[in-house]
Amino acid sequence: MDPSAIVSAESVASADPAEIIHSNIAFVNALLKEQVRPEEIASDALRSYYVDYYLAQMENGGFSQFAYNSRWSPKLVRLVREGLAAIKAEQHLRLFDECCALLERLGEKRLEAFLKSELFGTNAERDFLDAHNARFYALTEVEDLIALNAAWLRKLPGLQVMNADQMRAEVERRAAALPDREERKRAALENEPRDMKLIRELVAQAGQKLVRVNAGDPNHQHNGERTVAWHFSTDNGHHYMIDADGQALMFDGTTKNLVAQIDAPGM
Repeated sequence: MDPSAIVSAESVASADPAEIIHSNIAFVNALLKEQVRPEEIASDALRSYYVDYYLAQMENGGFSQFAYNSRWSPKLVRLVREGLAAIKAEQHLRLFDECCALLERLGEKRLEAFLKSELFGTNAERDFLDAHNARFYALTEVEDLIALNAAWLRKLPGLQVMNADQMRAEVERRAAALPDREERKRAALENEPRDMKLIRELVAQAGQKLVRVNAGDPNHQHNGERTVAWHFSTDNGHHYMIDADGQALMFDGTTKNLVAQIDAPGM
């Protein structure tokens, strides 16, 4: 199954090139949330999706963060490479290949150790992988990944443009067609990452409803130390979660007030 990419009519009409990219991301995320598997989603939609993921990771923490947060998934790396080639970001593609070559030079043992390490503090592997970060930041001024990605999306053969109601209906139609939908849901809950399970438990304790998890901020300061803050939205607005010192803490994203906390022994 490899259906067409779908974006909103509003994003196509927008003069902001980021809007069509974000619309594609929202649709892909909605499918993934309903347990539609990547191989059941349009390949071009995924290429655009992961080019933007790569850009966001690089801008936030450099190539080491991209490698760390992607867990160096071969499929994800392949889609980034294919996406950069498809949108004709030729200079970015060459630099990406150079960064990948750095990682390959680490070898399997050092890569495994890096993925198990703390990203912050003293980390020789992280520093080694970030050797080309300055070149990436300079290159974004010459070869704009957002503009290239958006222009490519607009010209995709078979691109479908829908309104919000139609997009929601299409997500539900595809999800309902899955013969093992409930089994997939159960498996997904069982296999969720620790952070996701803690967020769900905190939101339930706070008496709220989880809407979506937005992003992890690896540069958050908590009690004078840098840690990862997971930002998410509930029916009561923006919040973030800290997992530290055997406790998971949920804070209001605006007031920074503590909303809920639970015991979270280390793994």
